[in-house]
Amino acid sequence: MKKEEILRLLQRYLSSHKEGKDAYFDADEIDELLDSFEESEDYTYYEEVLALGLRLHPGNTDLQIRKCKFFIYEEEYESALALIETIAETENMDLDILRLECYCMLDAYDQAIEYTEKLIHDGCNYLESIFEYISPILNDAEMYKEAQDYITRGLKLFPKNLVLKDELCFVLEVEGYTKQAIEICNELIDKNPYSYDYWSTLGRLYSMNAEYEKAIEAFDFALTCDDSEDEIKILKAFCLYMNENYEKAIEVYNEIPINEENSQRIIPLLAECYIKLEDYPKAYTLLTDIVTKKGKLEDVNTYITYIRSCAEMGYNEEASKMLLKAYELYPNNIRILSLLALAYIEQGCDKEAMEITDRLFFALDESDEKKTEDFESLFHAGRYLYMKGEIDKAIEYYTKVFEVHPDMPYIHLHLAMAYLAKGDMQHFEEHYSQTSPKELIDYLEKSGINFKDLVEETRKHIAPEDLTKEFLKNKDNKN
Repeated sequence: MKKEEILRLLQRYLSSHKEGKDAYFDADEIDELLDSFEESEDYTYYEEVLALGLRLHPGNTDLQIRKCKFFIYEEEYESALALIETIAETENMDLDILRLECYCMLDAYDQAIEYTEKLIHDGCNYLESIFEYISPILNDAEMYKEAQDYITRGLKLFPKNLVLKDELCFVLEVEGYTKQAIEICNELIDKNPYSYDYWSTLGRLYSMNAEYEKAIEAFDFALTCDDSEDEIKILKAFCLYMNENYEKAIEVYNEIPINEENSQRIIPLLAECYIKLEDYPKAYTLLTDIVTKKGKLEDVNTYITYIRSCAEMGYNEEASKMLLKAYELYPNNIRILSLLALAYIEQGCDKEAMEITDRLFFALDESDEKKTEDFESLFHAGRYLYMKGEIDKAIEYYTKVFEVHPDMPYIHLHLAMAYLAKGDMQHFEEHYSQTSPKELIDYLEKSGINFKDLVEETRKHIAPEDLTKEFLKNKDNKN
């Protein structure tokens, strides 16, 4: 129906509605009006016109189905299901799809399977469309276990269905089965080698699997299909970065137009590349405008990269100011706490160092993601506490590091020394026995002990605890 005729129908409805009357429309005219609302995504009068249509044509199946869809749109699944039960028509694909959707959204997957099995038994001739429609609904609802089960059932009946394979690829990716998802995605590409979506998905899967060369190749194919997608360029540049091809990553980032919307995302990534190339002035220049603006940046790593560039260029005061600003904005961020703890330790700010290292300790306790560099700060804090005579606190910090990173260099030796200072020989022996000769030699050399004299004494078979006592006698030891 032409636009003018739709406007005429709408005006007729509005005029009668204003007068408090029901104008007569046949079922087709109601359908046309409702279709126009859906196409324009303007639902102002949708429910009113639909209600009028059902008053005028209460037995019209199409209008009843529209009512069911409206209930589902409003997430009133029980009402939709109740209405479906009143509609006598059978072998109606729309009704069967809506029924199954309601079962899924009401967490009644068993009923959805039971009804699907009934359709299979009855020889339903639109069964493939049922599977194609319901599988994405389950994925969109994040019912991934159920989605995988439903898709698998569908593929047993329709093994060549590309929609189902695409949905299976998605759910495998979400569930972390990237290897299997890659296999499915390659099958899809074999069927349609010019699909931007398939190539971009394959690239993303390879990047998740740390196969960066293959990811870059897949992204290149995706960009051949459609070179207007900046997101794929960002992912490609990330893979180049992870592959240590920083110059090429910079080229790709520079292909992306920088605007207000994406600047806070692209510029920090670009700066990271320059940091890797040790071009700190370039990184500093790129980030200055972003970090000096008022407000909180979305990614804390932007502050960290800027602080790094300042420190490398000798702008220590600026680095300190930005570190304090980042701490104010992200008071529980482990990386910021780690940097601040080290800064206070280096500055000899005892009270502040203790406060921040305590916060760091508890933040690490709460964190699900454990990174070695974060525990290095705790390790240095332990050394600091040891030198301040806070032996029990030092042991507490060393132990936290040891629990997560038992292979960290010198950790056994530092624990041994701390226990020795307490006179706990049992724990001293436990950790001292795990210390390599090289670690011990390096440790003693850094302590300021005369190594040649120590070698001579060692020939006389001095016990291990006596060697460490020699270390402890040296008041200038800073290790």
